[in-house]
Amino acid sequence: MHRRIVGHYCVEVRSMQTSAGVYKSAYIVEPAAYIGPKDFVMISLLDDFENERSAVDAAMGRGIKHAEWLDTARSERTR
Repeated sequence: MHRRIVGHYCVEVRSMQTSAGVYKSAYIVEPAAYIGPKDFVMISLLDDFENERSAVDAAMGRGIKHAEWLDTARSERTR
C-alpha cells in the first residue's frame, strides 16, 4: 500500500498480481484524517500492467490528479 497527502486529501494505492500474471491497481481518494470525517471515497480500477511498479505509478498519478481537482474545488467553494 502506498499513500500520499495532496492538499486536504489522502491518496492510497493498492496493487495485486492476478492469476494471469499481470498487475492491477486501484486508488482511493478521501479527505485526510486531519480535516474531519471521511465524507468522500473514490475507487477506480486501472488497466493490466506487466510489473507492479508501473501499476502503482499509474494509479498514484491518476489519484493525485483527482485529489488536486477535489482540493481546488474545495478551495473555490470556501471562498
